[in-house]
Amino acid sequence: MLTSTGEVRPLEEMEIEIIRFAISHYRGQMSEVARRLKIGRSTLYRKLDEAAADDPGRRRNDAN
Repeated sequence: MLTSTGEVRPLEEMEIEIIRFAISHYRGQMSEVARRLKIGRSTLYRKLDEAAADDPGRRRNDAN
């Protein structure tokens, strides 16, 4: 939750890390990931697309 300098990491950064962890944990079952995170599937995909736009070297399918 903290940076190497002891500062709190940005929420957006932690959120995408949690989403990627959940995708891995639930073996890419996106409906299950969304259900467990209590968000809609469309929200899940939107957040992945936004994260990919922020990191052009990473595509949605690279998240799992």
